[in-house]
Amino acid sequence: MGFLDKLFGGKKESTTPGGSPIYRYDELKEEGLRTPKESGIYAREVEERFEELFPGRESRVLHEVVSDLVHVDVHVMWPNEEQNFFVVYTTGMSDLPMTPAREIPEEHRRDLELAELYLFLPGDWPLDPDKLPEERAYWPIRTLKFVARFPHQYNTWLNWGHTLPNGPDYAPLDDSVGFGAITLMGGGDSPLGRLETRDGRRLSLLHLVPAYKEEIEYKLKYGMEALMKLFEEKNVPVILDPKRPNLCPDFKEVLDG
Repeated sequence: MGFLDKLFGGKKESTTPGGSPIYRYDELKEEGLRTPKESGIYAREVEERFEELFPGRESRVLHEVVSDLVHVDVHVMWPNEEQNFFVVYTTGMSDLPMTPAREIPEEHRRDLELAELYLFLPGDWPLDPDKLPEERAYWPIRTLKFVARFPHQYNTWLNWGHTLPNGPDYAPLDDSVGFGAITLMGGGDSPLGRLETRDGRRLSLLHLVPAYKEEIEYKLKYGMEALMKLFEEKNVPVILDPKRPNLCPDFKEVLDG
């Protein structure tokens, strides 16, 4: 089992004390490969934004060979002397509109339909510009691709504050880490949170942050603002630290079981 078991954005079952709705999904029906009708609609505009914000970097696109519903490419920008970290982001998630929850007012739904994802990796992450990523380096890329396709597979949406546990037991995203979920941040009005496309659409840029089970349960109890405050107080780095400590190791309540 994986992300399919519990997330925000489908058939509403309950609301947590922190105000987070809990939604669940059934397993996908086998429908065969659904080839995308279009690809890369906003890819160049997203590339331009990241090139503007992180100039002077060597970059490479990890092109998707086989695509279902949307063609999700992952772009890798290598570290430079000024900024010793990788910038990794998707294009293609925004080729189709997402499906915001029915309770969202109609006048706001259109601004929540388009999104792309990004994250930052430390400068010593084992990526080689001349080779495909090895498995030990690939799990953040695999996670980006999965999350980017998810809202289209399930006719749902993703935005700031949404969290996706990796199954009922929060299975590790990879054998090398303890993270069992992701949370989405960003999406605000800053240049790294929002892109106004040339055809007049709003495209959210969402920061994918791996998280521990107890951190997600804490968020369900107290809300996303409380989790962000905790991240700030503990100085959680923006750049992924696969060995960062769990900020809520003693939080035992299970609110979405």
